[in-house]
Amino acid sequence: MGPAIGLTTIVTIAITCISLLCGLVIIVAAIAIPIYIMRNNQKKMQNLIATGIQGEATILQLEDTGMLINNSPRVAVVLEVRIPGYAPYQVRKTMTVPMIRMSQVQVGAVVAVMADPNQPGNPDKVGLLLR
Repeated sequence: MGPAIGLTTIVTIAITCISLLCGLVIIVAAIAIPIYIMRNNQKKMQNLIATGIQGEATILQLEDTGMLINNSPRVAVVLEVRIPGYAPYQVRKTMTVPMIRMSQVQVGAVVAVMADPNQPGNPDKVGLLLR
């Protein structure tokens, strides 16, 4: 009969397996969550383009949230939105801006927007059309 496996060995193997499993879960979450967010945002923007009204907005405030998604900064902006048939209104929106478009998203800049005419004040229903 071979040597018996000690309790210490069993505990070590169990801890190693749990550590590997936790690491795998963290890696999967780190990849899946940004992909989900990007796809969800793309779907929202496609719906907005299909049903929205084009207008313009002036960027009144710009704050860096300190978060990056795919090396693009996540920022909070306050917009004064103007769409035909509606009085100007303000919206606070948090969004990810590609680094190449950051020069367009500055305080005082006027940008093209799409807004849902049924929910014009909803930040999720206002999208910047950066070129």
